[in-house]
Amino acid sequence: DNAPPRTGPAREFTAILITDVGGLGDKGFNDSGWAGCLEAQKRLAEQGKKIEVKFIESEEQTDYTANLNTASERADVVIALGFLIADAVEQVARYNPATHYIFIDGQVKGANIASFDFHANEAAFLAGLLASYVTQTGVAGVTPGMDIPPVEAFAAGFRAGFLTGGRTRGREVKILSTTIGSFDDPVKAKSIAVTLINQNADILFQLAGNSGLGVIEAVEDQPGRVFAIGVDIDQDDLAPGKILTSVLKRMDRIVADQITAAYEGKFQGGIYTAGLKDDAVGLSDMRHTRSLVPEDAHAVMQRAREAIVTGKIAVPKTYAELEKFVPPVLEK
Repeated sequence: DNAPPRTGPAREFTAILITDVGGLGDKGFNDSGWAGCLEAQKRLAEQGKKIEVKFIESEEQTDYTANLNTASERADVVIALGFLIADAVEQVARYNPATHYIFIDGQVKGANIASFDFHANEAAFLAGLLASYVTQTGVAGVTPGMDIPPVEAFAAGFRAGFLTGGRTRGREVKILSTTIGSFDDPVKAKSIAVTLINQNADILFQLAGNSGLGVIEAVEDQPGRVFAIGVDIDQDDLAPGKILTSVLKRMDRIVADQITAAYEGKFQGGIYTAGLKDDAVGLSDMRHTRSLVPEDAHAVMQRAREAIVTGKIAVPKTYAELEKFVPPVLEK
């Protein structure tokens, strides 16, 4: 698996994106990474500089190493998406010291790797808090694609926020969760979503890549006040009025910044974390649903945001931390 060195005539600076399973068109995680590549290309073009951007789609996890090797032979900078590709990135990067690697969703050490680990739990907490004010049944559902750390961070943060909202309002709340087992099975995801709705969940937080589109479809089919919460990018327009908010992970911005830095010779390997205070995570502006959110919810969310940024609230990132979490009462 020792990738050959790059040889051949001089060519344009090239960035190649390796998607996670599910590929492009997931209207979420993978599409956000690709949007970052296109943004970098546009940004540099405005300065009269040309770069080529390409992508290679991973159909399954076994494709990662081969895809990374292919990209490493042809690209100056390789963008690798998703926690599950981490080991392959570490391995391939070692054999290609002249190539820069941007890894999204975890921590991989290497002088030529810039890893980004998002505090998605912080933004998810705000979504959970919001949900606790909008739910009529007091029940929310969570549909993780797979139980991996970046997904757990979203789920743990959301649960903590939902419980905090319940405690603040003096209301009994409950969270149901069913793992889909894949980021690329919208049909199964839809059927799980329907089951959760039948168990009284009126807000579903989808954490499932391409599978999540099935959750959104299930919610869209439901009459009345049943909502989905989108993830990674602003998904509010996928079902206007039925998506309460989207929990944003601004990987598009980070990918664009890092490709630009690599082009300009300013790339620096290292492990970086990014959260609410860096504006790297947050909530969509709820352009279709704002009128459904009680006024006091906005005030409480603002206070929660400040408490998280200043460290007064430590939002759990794992289920283990969630078990020890004591929901605070957020004064209005």
